[in-house]
Amino acid sequence: MTFFKHIRIGTWWFKLPPFLVLIYLYFIKENINDFGQEIFLVLFLILGIITIAVFASLINNYYDQEDDLIAGKENKMINLSQNYKYIVLGSAFFTGIIYSVFLFPNFYALVFYWLSWFCFYMYSAKQFRLKEKTYLGVIFDGLGSQFFPTLFIFSFLYNGDIGNHLVLIISGSLWMTFSFGMRSLIIHQYDDCDNDIKAGVSTFVNSTPQLSKSLFQGFVLFVEIIAFIIFMWAIDWQIFVFPILMYVLLLLVFKIMFKMNFYFFKPLQSQRARSLFFDFYITILPLALLVFLTFKNHQNGILLIVSIFLFNVPTLLNAMNFLKVKAIK
Repeated sequence: MTFFKHIRIGTWWFKLPPFLVLIYLYFIKENINDFGQEIFLVLFLILGIITIAVFASLINNYYDQEDDLIAGKENKMINLSQNYKYIVLGSAFFTGIIYSVFLFPNFYALVFYWLSWFCFYMYSAKQFRLKEKTYLGVIFDGLGSQFFPTLFIFSFLYNGDIGNHLVLIISGSLWMTFSFGMRSLIIHQYDDCDNDIKAGVSTFVNSTPQLSKSLFQGFVLFVEIIAFIIFMWAIDWQIFVFPILMYVLLLLVFKIMFKMNFYFFKPLQSQRARSLFFDFYITILPLALLVFLTFKNHQNGILLIVSIFLFNVPTLLNAMNFLKVKAIK
């Protein structure tokens, strides 16, 4: 458990299913039916995303030690000796080097993979500290956590042939960037606003005038929605009809049975509330795509079961705990 806290797995594990969505849609669009190939691509690409996420967590912990100490936030890096901190960071970097060997000769995949690392270093390092540069912080986190990782995945899947799939790749990358990159970070900054103020950390949320903040948030949401619509069209919009209907039904159940409210950016702390679209991206869409793939090839039922165990069971437990906590309040 200490290891998982070191790499802050709780902050990025739930963001893995949308990356799986990209891979599943590639299987559907390109009519991939070789189960062995599917397993290899899923494991290899998700491993790459995890190495990026682990580095991002460790480098952020390393440079956030003073701020977290002031704010009283848990940071496992604080308890380590300086030499051991270097060993931890060096091990993460060495793992990335080893992983890169298997990306050759795919030049684009290699470049996009390391651009993610670069963005997170720029985001966290004291020399640059883009984390505290309001708009640049939001943008660079989106680039590092979603944009370049998505380009990395598509570059690997299409073997660097970006030009022939440009609309799909750009729209998918923008959708991921503006949803799970920028909008997700803004939500996190609202959640962590008090701690950031206590530690003297300047962020987009706590240092941007209300009008500018509202306009930028509107722009982020607009691009997210438009990019997703274009992405659906580039794949095949009919694939998305059933999962969208399922999500609408889920929203009605949440609203009528659980009296739940919804938000896009600022969490409603004093009441039951969910961020709109994220349940669709994280749960409904990947499950629906896996069910579709299972009908095409029953062996994909293994992927479906494993996915439910790794992602949906934890999500369900968190949701149950969320409802209990809100009910108590």
